[in-house]
Order: sequence, then structure tokens, then C-alpha cells
Amino acid sequence: MEHTSKDLRVRRTLKAIRYAFYKLVLEKDYSDISITELTERAEINRKTFYLHYSSLEDLVQEVEQEIADSILENIHFSAENLDVAGCVSTFYHYLDECSEVQQKLLCDSHYHFFYEDVTNVVLQSDAFSTFFSLTEHPDIVRSFSISITYIYRDWVKNGRPIPLDDLISYASKLILSGYSGVVDKNKM
Repeated sequence: MEHTSKDLRVRRTLKAIRYAFYKLVLEKDYSDISITELTERAEINRKTFYLHYSSLEDLVQEVEQEIADSILENIHFSAENLDVAGCVSTFYHYLDECSEVQQKLLCDSHYHFFYEDVTNVVLQSDAFSTFFSLTEHPDIVRSFSISITYIYRDWVKNGRPIPLDDLISYASKLILSGYSGVVDKNKM
């Protein structure tokens, strides 16, 4: 649902809903967030919420689309130029610099549906569709591309054990050259 009202009261209400949702995301798993609690936090009644959203999922979809659009805006140039390493670098920097709420929505396992929806929007964009269409098996390449975000998410989950730039370099090598690009020949 697109919200473009110029009415100050509507904008304040939408801002209050969004702020309350973000606070709840930071405190709870998605399955524990209710419309009742959201509306109490936003200091509005349920009817007011339903004037703007048909469900909590409707609000989530709006946030997903906004984040996907922001990612695409940042990564578009690299994707259009088939620059895999540039895509990895831009995406990892985006994830590392986004807000705490966005980090949780994109990296916390309790919000896996959110990450998957955003990933699908990004990978179905024109730039990535072109990227995949240049391969013999686009669906397989698309599936492999999803590993880029899993690498980042595991890095966060494991306490960021190496610097971000090292992660970018290693993930880029892995994606561009596969296992043979990262295996330590001295250990063989």
C-alpha cells in the first residue's frame, strides 16, 4: 500500500506505526508481534491501523519493498556491469552500514522470511535478470547468488571474526572462483 498523503495527521500516524513496529522488531521475534501491541505502542486504535494497512504483513511488505529498492539503488551499477565483486562489496557495505532494525530484519534467523522476500525482489530486478540470463542455467546461478547473503549473515552471527574488507575479498574469490579459489595449497 503506497502512502503519499500530504495530510500531516496521516503522516504522523504512519510514522508512529513505523516507529512502533521498529521498536518491536528490536525487542521481539516477528511471531510475537501483535497488531494490538503495535497499535498500543503507536498510541492509535486498531481501526486507525486498518485504515492504512490490511494486516501486519501489509506493513512488512511495504518495509521489504523499501529496503529492496534501497539495495537495488546501491548495487544497480555493479549488477548492470556484471561486476560480481562490486556487487558483493556494495551489498556487504550496505548491510554493514544499515540501521539496527534493518540489520535485524535482514540477518536475524527469526526474520528469515523478510530476508528471503527482499532477496527475491532484488534478484528478480531487471539488472539481475539480465545477469542470470547470460548463463546456461539461470536458476542454479540465482540459487548460488543467494549464498552471498548467507556468508554475510553467518559472519555477523559468528561475531565478525575477520575485518569486513577481508570478508568481501574472500567471498568474492569464493563466488568468482569457487572452492579452488580459496583453498590453502599449503594445507594439501
